Amino acid sequence: MPSSWSSSLRFELQFTGENINLWGDKLNAVLGHADYAVAGWLNKPLVGNYTLTSANAADDEARAAMIKFTGTGAFTVTIPSVPKKYMVWNACTGVLMLSTGAGATVSIDPGDKTVVFCDGANVSTISFGGLDLKAFIGASVLAATGTLPAAIGNTGRVLIVRDPGTGPVWTPSQIQTSDVQNLIPTINASALAFALALGGS
Repeated sequence: MPSSWSSSLRFELQFTGENINLWGDKLNAVLGHADYAVAGWLNKPLVGNYTLTSANAADDEARAAMIKFTGTGAFTVTIPSVPKKYMVWNACTGVLMLSTGAGATVSIDPGDKTVVFCDGANVSTISFGGLDLKAFIGASVLAATGTLPAAIGNTGRVLIVRDPGTGPVWTPSQIQTSDVQNLIPTINASALAFALALGGS
């Protein structure tokens, strides 16, 4: 009976009595692939949509544990339709979409580092309450519609929530953080005076 291959990581599974005097080399190849699957790093430049290479027994790209994608533009990367976890860094200038070619996909914004999971058909990422991590923070922590204003041009300003009639949004106020800091001694003095007045009544 010939060797077979593990379904997710394509390790060679040797049949009893096979590969006489070759076990050491074959075992070392499997251990090398296991090392790459657990802690391997792949730096992958992209110039267009791409399918990660996969091969039984031989070295391949899809077995890597961690992948950094680089390139100018937005790209779609197709991964094998087998259960596996990846740590992905999108160092491209555009959105990176991971797909098996069927089922759900994951879009990773430029500069993001995340973990993605494949169940054999669908690709997903870390989520809470049915939302990916970014959407969860936006919906549950910021609790306001829209996006936060740009940091450039708003140095020192305080963020407040306003409702322009279409729902609450985060906006930078004209109040500077330095103004708030300058008010603290006055607020403290007023609070002390009020507390003393209550104590003397």
